[in-house]
Amino acid sequence: MEPKENDTEKQKIRSLKIQPQIRQNRLSQKTVPEIKLSGKWLDDLGFTPAHYVTVTAEEKMLIIRLVE
Repeated sequence: MEPKENDTEKQKIRSLKIQPQIRQNRLSQKTVPEIKLSGKWLDDLGFTPAHYVTVTAEEKMLIIRLVE
């Protein structure tokens, strides 16, 4: 019998696509990258609506932490 991975292990890695977002003002238009996170898995990990997070940017890495 194979060991079952628990819910936490299943939720450790998510694959998301970086989408383009168009920002424009009166004089110009610019495309910038956008990453959207949503889903029950965020709630299961404690990331509930109206709470704040911090985002730490490192080389090729983003770290998102819940502000408690």
